[in-house]
Amino acid sequence: MSSAGLQILLSILTILQGIFFLVSVVFIWVQIRQANRFTRAAHTQSLIEISAPFLIQLSQDRKLAELWVNGTKTYESLDEVDRFRYEQLLVWWLIHHENIYYQYHEGLVDEKLYQGWKVELREFIRAKGIGLFWEKGLKRYFRTEFQQEVEKMVNPG
Repeated sequence: MSSAGLQILLSILTILQGIFFLVSVVFIWVQIRQANRFTRAAHTQSLIEISAPFLIQLSQDRKLAELWVNGTKTYESLDEVDRFRYEQLLVWWLIHHENIYYQYHEGLVDEKLYQGWKVELREFIRAKGIGLFWEKGLKRYFRTEFQQEVEKMVNPG
């Protein structure tokens, strides 16, 4: 093979190498995006798995359900143990939402899914009168960023 023929062959091989490199980069990029989707889906599933036992327990235990439904309305008439139980239920559900908040801000929860949870959190804060408990010490259990998010919902405007 002549020098010119060898030069052409080397040029073709160099071009092919560049094409294979670009294809590899695109393939890796697609794999990373797919892995990120799977990670988000796994985190979403874990959020459901975490909340399910709590909600099932509320559904199965009438006294606990009554406490959950009426706790804020009857708080002043509750004895010390039931007040403690009710406050723990509120804290647990807020911890759950704090977890969702941080996973969303770390890119592990989809925007549309997070918006649904945010609506639920806003309704929870309203329905349970979280503002009544928040400044009395409930907020101390949560990180600053989540405290600020809750405070925007407790005191809108």
